[in-house]
Amino acid sequence: MLVRPRLVSEPLHNPWMGWGIWAGPVSAQGRHHTVDENTIGFGDDAPLFDWVCLDWMWADLEPQEAVFTWDDRDRVMGYWVERGKQINLRVWVTDDPGWAGQSGAEAVCPDWLWERGAACHEYTDFGGRAARELDYSHESYQEVYLPKLRRFLEALAERYDTADNPFNLVGCMGYGHWGEWHTLYSNYVWPSEQAKHDILAEVVATYADIFRHSQLSISYCRDNYHFGCSRHQDWSTYLEFFRNDTPERFAYRQALDVALRKGFGLARHGFIDRLWHLDHAIMEQQWLHHPMYAEGNWSYRDMVQEGTHGTLDENIEIMGAWHSNYGHFYVDWESYRSLRPEDRAPFERGLRAGGIGYRLALSEAAWPDRLRPGQLLLLRQVWENQNVGRLYRRHLLKLHLVDGMGERHFSEADESFDPRPWVRGEKYAVTSVFHLPADLAAGSYEVRIALVDPRARDAAIALAMEGGDSDRTYRLGTLEIGG
Repeated sequence: MLVRPRLVSEPLHNPWMGWGIWAGPVSAQGRHHTVDENTIGFGDDAPLFDWVCLDWMWADLEPQEAVFTWDDRDRVMGYWVERGKQINLRVWVTDDPGWAGQSGAEAVCPDWLWERGAACHEYTDFGGRAARELDYSHESYQEVYLPKLRRFLEALAERYDTADNPFNLVGCMGYGHWGEWHTLYSNYVWPSEQAKHDILAEVVATYADIFRHSQLSISYCRDNYHFGCSRHQDWSTYLEFFRNDTPERFAYRQALDVALRKGFGLARHGFIDRLWHLDHAIMEQQWLHHPMYAEGNWSYRDMVQEGTHGTLDENIEIMGAWHSNYGHFYVDWESYRSLRPEDRAPFERGLRAGGIGYRLALSEAAWPDRLRPGQLLLLRQVWENQNVGRLYRRHLLKLHLVDGMGERHFSEADESFDPRPWVRGEKYAVTSVFHLPADLAAGSYEVRIALVDPRARDAAIALAMEGGDSDRTYRLGTLEIGG
């Protein structure tokens, strides 16, 4: 039997991709939010959005050394997980320089950390206020800060990093402003590229050692770094350094080389107006192997009201050009409430064919019309990915034989099936082999398929084709089993 399923055009909502809303006690713009605002304050279940970026401060979660307060964070996360959202977990553990003239979180690192001897570097923040960040090359960073950070992360992982956790990403946040791996406002000067690489590599290794069940991600934003000087000290030398910079050198001094070897995803903040050639080159090199995340550094409301960072359509276009699986505009509860009806269409277009993330469709399938119990069933398929990203978490093709009453008589997953390399513009021919049981009753069966996540209790993803049911299994046709 040969079938060509009818494809669909509506937006698809799936894990490991899509649009995110934002929640947390303090936004990057310095606004404070309550638990109710972060949950019921949105007014509905945010159906256009499939995950929540959950930003929290170390100082809020460990206000006293070894005394943890998880309740508010748990309430927010639990609320959204119950509504089917994945969580991008980011715990800020370094610095917040404020934003747009507003004060940031008064404490990112807990006060007791400084009392234990962690050295700081003082500077003037983006709002013109006195601020401090960790002195990364001071001996206290490794002797005081990193051991305390490790103990905190171990407590965090013990609580949340389980095999069935709801996280799509867990951010590596151990350096720079907002955990973005840059010091654009303090212009922190490192003693050497080697020193920077070695210290940041230790941060990366700490996260990789502790979080064993979660997909880690790391920012690959530009850092205003020059060996021995900052842009304020020697502008001509600074410019010459960046003119001669290379993606490999940039990745090395940021310890991205270590993160990539350990399978981290890549998070690019500052869309649309903070992009440059080196991170673009890294994106082009790595998107086939690592999940890509794109985030603006302003709220949706600010972007729409001020209009200084491109339109929503323009931002989504560039996110697609950067092969993004995830798109984020800091849509907090206030921004969500002000989401204009005309701006829902761009979000929907971003989930249609050609949009962000992945969109898998079975364009052709063939199998024998009739088999006997105990024989092999070969299912020949042709697949395509219609979107700019990838399904970077392995899923298996699972086949079901269902009788006329809807009862499943046979199910088996093809353990050789792997859609992770599939990219837009290609066709992928796959032959799956299934083993019919010798005691399978004779009769006519529906052939149904699903793409399931073996690590998430067979949770299936939505496909861009007709014939699906509430379990996301899709009817292809029939098979006769003879006596």
